[in-house]
Amino acid sequence: MLTVFNSRVATLLFCLVCLLSISAGPAFADDEQVWAALRQGGKVVLLRHTHVDMREGIGHLAPGNCAEEVNLSPRGIEQAKLIGEAFRDHGITVGEVRTSPYCRCIDTGKLAFGRATPIKYMMPPGVLSDSQATLNQERVLQDIRSYRSSANLVMITHDLNISNVVLEPSIAMGDFFVLQPNGTDFDVIGQIRMRDK
Repeated sequence: MLTVFNSRVATLLFCLVCLLSISAGPAFADDEQVWAALRQGGKVVLLRHTHVDMREGIGHLAPGNCAEEVNLSPRGIEQAKLIGEAFRDHGITVGEVRTSPYCRCIDTGKLAFGRATPIKYMMPPGVLSDSQATLNQERVLQDIRSYRSSANLVMITHDLNISNVVLEPSIAMGDFFVLQPNGTDFDVIGQIRMRDK
């Protein structure tokens, strides 16, 4: 009787392990492989703006007036600086830095990389009509697929924009994905999760 019970428990545990491995999502390269890929250049970095103090209505404020927007917290300011340091410490060449027109994205770019070019079609989908959000996402995908340069392109935007591209459900503030464009599509090389010091 005990042998049958142990056999069933072992079978259940095996099934659970199999289910967890299936639902864990795609396997990405480890951090050092991702940094090595970035050193080669020609990649696209999809970075979520660094930390803000969340509050109600965050997604419904129009960009253009930083005093009215949700801005980087002191932690977010420090995070952005650490991201810039990490890129410099790893010898990563950064070309253009495109950002959503919201101040939290622009400020992340300026603090991390010393520059930021606001791009209207990188706004979060929640503040747009469904048709405009679809058009904007297609434009971002087109930019990623067609990117060609020896430097890396950095695109700083919002969690939903990134989730819609890499098909991951949640991206923490300050984390980023590295993509390899190939003309007609792109490969997701990996994700770097930036941790506070």
